[in-house]
Amino acid sequence: MTTLWRPMSRRIALITTVLALALATPAAAQQNPFGPLPQAAPTGTPTPVATTSNSDDSSTGRNTLFLIGGVLVIGFAVMGWFIARDARRGLPEGDLAGVGRLREEGPHKHKRQAKAKARAKGRAQRAARKKNR
Repeated sequence: MTTLWRPMSRRIALITTVLALALATPAAAQQNPFGPLPQAAPTGTPTPVATTSNSDDSSTGRNTLFLIGGVLVIGFAVMGWFIARDARRGLPEGDLAGVGRLREEGPHKHKRQAKAKARAKGRAQRAARKKNR
């Protein structure tokens, strides 16, 4: 049944489009594009309206703006906390164990002695460069 509906719906769409284009009337400006422009309607002189001034100041106060800003900051902090909590829940157990570890405890850890040796070598090289100045 769906194979019969597709060609029929295409035909209906084609017939509808052709009828809409055939029956559409052109806009008045498109009938003679080189004709004179229509005259603008005359406007009357506006009457001045008296404005009443209220003694009530309706501007937003400084305290209100600080309150809104504080609520926004707290709201963003809470959203960040929820996002981080949700991200931690989605971590696999192997990755979750490494969240609080130090770099030395990670997969690319180096022995402390090797680091101390490299630092001593660097100090010796700097001392030699200073000596040869």
